[in-house]
Amino acid sequence: MKISLLRISTSLAALAEVKAFSSTCTHRIHHANAPIIHCVSQVPSWSKRSSSAMDHRMQAPLKVAIAQDIPDRLPPELVEEQENKISLSSASFNLVKTLVGAGVLSFPAGVAAFADVPRALVPATAILCILGLLSAYSFYSIGRTCGEENVASLGEAWKVTVSEQSSWLVDLACFVTPLGTAASFSIMLGDLFSSIFRTFGVSGLLASRHASILLVTFSALYPLCSLKSLAALTPASILGVFCSIITCVFLGFRFFGGAYVPGGFLYSSVAPSLQPSFGIKGMNMLSPSCLILFSMAATGYMCHFAAPDFYHSLENNSPKRFKKLIANGFGATALLSVFFTFFGFLTFGGASSGMILNNYSTRDFGAVVCRLLTAGTLICGYPLILSGARSALFAMTKNGANVTESLRLNATKLLLSAVTCIALVLENSGFVVSLNGAISGSAIIYIFPSVMFLQSTKSRLSSGVLKMSRSLRAERLLNKFMIGLGAVLGLLGASVSVLESFFPGIL
Repeated sequence: MKISLLRISTSLAALAEVKAFSSTCTHRIHHANAPIIHCVSQVPSWSKRSSSAMDHRMQAPLKVAIAQDIPDRLPPELVEEQENKISLSSASFNLVKTLVGAGVLSFPAGVAAFADVPRALVPATAILCILGLLSAYSFYSIGRTCGEENVASLGEAWKVTVSEQSSWLVDLACFVTPLGTAASFSIMLGDLFSSIFRTFGVSGLLASRHASILLVTFSALYPLCSLKSLAALTPASILGVFCSIITCVFLGFRFFGGAYVPGGFLYSSVAPSLQPSFGIKGMNMLSPSCLILFSMAATGYMCHFAAPDFYHSLENNSPKRFKKLIANGFGATALLSVFFTFFGFLTFGGASSGMILNNYSTRDFGAVVCRLLTAGTLICGYPLILSGARSALFAMTKNGANVTESLRLNATKLLLSAVTCIALVLENSGFVVSLNGAISGSAIIYIFPSVMFLQSTKSRLSSGVLKMSRSLRAERLLNKFMIGLGAVLGLLGASVSVLESFFPGIL
């Protein structure tokens, strides 16, 4: 300990107590992630005594000496961990930034799948809110499990609580989810740039969605996805939140302004298939097509792989503060999702496209601005998404071995080519969003966290570390229900998404 004995006029017993206090602080920081300042502020009892142990004037220098001594004795990774903690408000914004994506542009189409009347927004809002609550709970469950098991990722938590042999399921989900998201991004970019080109007078093949997809892939996506470091693209994801808010405000402005109602100044400039349609098929909540909205909502609320990072990086992290973070992030996301759904569906009804911006006229200047903002956000976020799929691919195939630069670039070419081919064949981004949500979202949100919780609590109950209570029994029942819900939504949701897109007459 870097404290000069000449400055401390006290007994050896008192000095030993200082050492014990410093050791206790280090132990607390290591096991409870307590902030250093908080630990140092708890001065031992002997320092509060009068001059019988130490002259009062020497207490302040001693506290400073102890505070300076503790970081020197901590491992570097623990000191760095404390410095990298983020506040609750910053973490809440980051969570919203992670949750809110292009998927919200598909929600009006999810309602249009089973209704074309305004009253359908009542059950649709209930679906979005209930699934948002379940998603928020499973996000909390993952973070809590990782904290209890002292692991840093969903895959590690699965290995510890369930089994290492079946961890490939999590790796596969980590691969399929971003791959599906990238495919929906490519489809949206094709639609966006095709509309933008037509706005500026481009016609023919150059204005087709296929040409737009190829152009943006070769000119922007591949160069960005090939970058060694994606750190420079991180600020763009922050701007994505504001772009989403601007787009939502625009949708509301056009709805209240009545520009797209029959007789409105933009109504005739929209293709007949995209013009507002209300009251033709009514509402059928028993229709299997309503599962499309369930599947889309799974994608809209899915960022559960990041739950361990949010839990461990939260300043003064605790279950209570983690709950506040989740309430802020998921609450704001649910509110924005409802607004997107309301404004988009109330404007176009049953004609709502898989990406609602497709419904707006190419002569609508506000829509052009929103398309440009959305396209820029998607392009900058695309490399981050594809990087996640590439990392999952290496995790499944290389088993942690070193990945060469050549292999990384070849994997980038392979994945981007596959995604581009999918985007050229499939035209409805809403289908990709719903299918991805039905398969991957159901597993990640409902099944994986619940299985881990049930196995973790079962193990601790058997060992006597945890005792059964009424609340625990109820929570275990909830998790069993969520496993069943995930299985149903996964199987039926995927089937309905395929039938609705390729065999609509069957439904």
